[in-house]
Amino acid sequence: MIRSALIYARYSSALQNAASIDDQVRLCRERLDQDHIKVRDVFIDRAISGSSLHARAGIQALLEEVARGDVDIVIAEALDRLSRDQEDIARIYKRLSFAQVTLVTLAEGEINELHIGLKGTMNALFLKDLASKTRRGQRGRVEAGKIPGGKSYGYRLVPTLNANGTVNRGEREVIEDEARIIKRIFKDYAEGKTARQIAADLNEEGVASPRGGVWNASTINGNKKRRNGILHNELYLGNIVYNRQSFVRDPETGKRRSRPNPETLWVTKHVPHLQIIEQEIWDKAHSIKAKYASKCGNKRQTRKRLLTGLVKCGCCGGSMTIIGRERYACSSRKEQGTCNNATSIKAQDLEQRVFDGLQSILLGREETVKAFADAFNDEVKRCQTNNASNMSAVQKDLLKVETGIKRCVDLLLHSDTPMESIRSTLEELETQKRALTREQALQKQQGKVVLHPNIGALYARKVSDLKGLLQNDGTKHQATEIVRSLIEKIDVAPTGQRGKSDVVLHGALATILAYATANTKEDTSPTNVGRVLLVAGVGLDFGRTFFE
Repeated sequence: MIRSALIYARYSSALQNAASIDDQVRLCRERLDQDHIKVRDVFIDRAISGSSLHARAGIQALLEEVARGDVDIVIAEALDRLSRDQEDIARIYKRLSFAQVTLVTLAEGEINELHIGLKGTMNALFLKDLASKTRRGQRGRVEAGKIPGGKSYGYRLVPTLNANGTVNRGEREVIEDEARIIKRIFKDYAEGKTARQIAADLNEEGVASPRGGVWNASTINGNKKRRNGILHNELYLGNIVYNRQSFVRDPETGKRRSRPNPETLWVTKHVPHLQIIEQEIWDKAHSIKAKYASKCGNKRQTRKRLLTGLVKCGCCGGSMTIIGRERYACSSRKEQGTCNNATSIKAQDLEQRVFDGLQSILLGREETVKAFADAFNDEVKRCQTNNASNMSAVQKDLLKVETGIKRCVDLLLHSDTPMESIRSTLEELETQKRALTREQALQKQQGKVVLHPNIGALYARKVSDLKGLLQNDGTKHQATEIVRSLIEKIDVAPTGQRGKSDVVLHGALATILAYATANTKEDTSPTNVGRVLLVAGVGLDFGRTFFE
C-alpha cells in the first residue's frame, strides 16, 4: 500500500525570507521520495511567528486534513517549524498521535514524547531569550537617539547604512507640512478650541488625518495613560519615550494585548532635532486638558441603552451615540464635523417606536407571522432542492476524477509508460479530488432549516412579555439580547420638520413587520422585504413601508 504524507513549511519574517519555504518543501520531498512515500498535500504559513497557532491558517488546515483520515505521515524541516510554544507543540503531537499519524522532521527524525519535552523547553527558552535580546537592542537604539520602531505623524523614515553594511531604520526627520498642522493643533487647543472643533476645522479644509482619512477628536485627544494621540505624543517635545507598555499574548485567542508599564520603567532620551512643539505651548495645552479631565471625571456614567450600537445616521451612515440628556445624535457631526444631520432623538422615544411596531402589528395577528413562516420554509425547500442538484453534480465529477486516478494507477502498474509522464496528471487529479471531497462534505453539513410550526403564537407571546422582561433586572439582559438579535440597524434621518425624524428599521424584525403589512403575494416574498418606517405613536406607517 502506498503511504501518503503531508508537508508543512513556515518562515518567520523576522528570521527568514520567502525562499526558505521552497527550500523546506524541496528537502522534505527529497526525503519522502527516498522512502517511496507519496506527497498528498503541502501546507504553508508565510511570514508568521511560530509562537502561536491561532493566526496560522496553514497549520490549522493541516490539522483539519489529518482529522479527515488517510494520512500516514506529517513531515517538516524541524520541530520549531510546527511551533515554538511548548503547549502548542504538545497539542499538535497529541492530535497527530490520536489520528495515528507519525510526525517526522528532517532535523530530529521520528518525533516521540522525549522530543516534545526537550525541544519544547528549548524552543520556549529561545523565544524568551529572543524577546530579551530584542528589548535590549531597542533600548540601545533609544540610548543612541534612534527611534526603536513605529511611525508618528509629522516624521518620515530616513534609512541609513551602518558601517557593517546593514540598514539602520531608526533615523527620522521632520515633515514640515505636517509639523505646521501639529503646531496649529496645539495653538488652537491652547487658545480654547476643543478637539472636536479642531477636527471639524481640519476636515472642512480637507486636511488629511495621520491615517489619510478624516480627523476625529480621539485622534487629537488620544489616551493619557498610554500617551498616544497628538496632544500626548512627547516626540513633539523632542523626547523618545521607550517601554511605556508591554505586550502579552492571550492564550485563548493568540492575540497580543498591551499593558501600560509604570513610569519608573520608562526610558526617555532627548532628541532636539525632532522637536516640533515648544515647552511653553505644550504646558499650556496640557493645563487646559487637565481642567477638561477634572470636569469630565465627575460626570455620571451614561447607562447602556437597549439599542446602543445599532442606531445609524440616515445621512452619512455613521453611528449615532448618546449625548446630553439621553438623546441619539450623529457622531460624525459631533466628532468630525463631516455630516450636516443636526437631528437628534430621545433614546426612550426611539425604543418606544420599536415596541409600538412590535405590539401593533404582531399581537393578535398570529396568522401573518405563520404565513411568513410558511413562505420562509418554502424558500428553504427550494434552496435544499438546488443543493441536492449541486450535490449530484459534485458526485458525478468526483466519480470521473476517481476513474481518472484509477487509470493512472493502472498505467503505472501494468505498462511501460514512464512514471514522470503520468505523475503530473495524477497529482492534478488528486488535487481535484480533495477539492470535490471538501465541497461534498460542506454540502452534507447543510442541515434542514425550518421555522417552528407554531411560530405565530410563540412570537406573539414573546412580544407581549418583552416589556415586562426588560423591566425585570433578572431577565433584562436576556430580553435585550432577543431584541438586538432581530435588528441589523436603525437609520435616523431628518424629515425637514423641526424636532421630527424618520426612523427606518432594518433586519429580521423589519422583515417580519413588513411582511405582516403586505397585501399581495408579490410583495410578501421574504427575500423582498427588509426595512420598515417606524412612526411615532402608531408603530408602522402602512402607506410608507419600504421594500428592498
